[in-house]
Amino acid sequence: MNATNRVLSRVALVVTGLALFVLGVATVLVQTVPWAADRWHDAARAALGDLGADAPHEAAIAAWAWVLGGAVLLGVLALVVLSGLGGGRAGTVVEDDGSAAGLPGVVRIDAAAVQHALSSAVGAMPQVASLAVDVHRVRGRRALRIRVRPRKGASPREVTTRVEEIVADLDALLGGPLPVLLEIARGGAGSSRPDRVR
Repeated sequence: MNATNRVLSRVALVVTGLALFVLGVATVLVQTVPWAADRWHDAARAALGDLGADAPHEAAIAAWAWVLGGAVLLGVLALVVLSGLGGGRAGTVVEDDGSAAGLPGVVRIDAAAVQHALSSAVGAMPQVASLAVDVHRVRGRRALRIRVRPRKGASPREVTTRVEEIVADLDALLGGPLPVLLEIARGGAGSSRPDRVR
């Protein structure tokens, strides 16, 4: 539930994986096969010779320009990828400027207020051992993720029904339905039983 571009992520993983694989195979070949080591030394001299102190001035400038240009390109690419990571969390649940009703002003309901309200309502239930509420941005809309860990012996159906009632009250309070992912976690720490997601 984040805003990371999946295609870009997959392409970056494949390219990085292939580059590391080729680098690993080349390292093994250079260390174990004599002709590979000779070719590596010849290629390194040809490619990196212009970066040395004894290289001609014009060739050194061109070589260092390529090195610096590659570093800048890599830095820009890293910034683009990092700017798209973790964008799924949302700070506001509702933001309305009143234009639909013709009213002046802006109404914002902060995610922390909704998290606190749900934590207070659901956390007060005797069947609930722990609770986590997060607000995420999914396909341009806000959505809630509620993770409930019931106490031992509590009925998951009863917990689900009560949480659905609380979410319905929240929808009425906010003036519209809010998508919700309800996850009922089972068992204690280290339990191998699967969780239920609704």
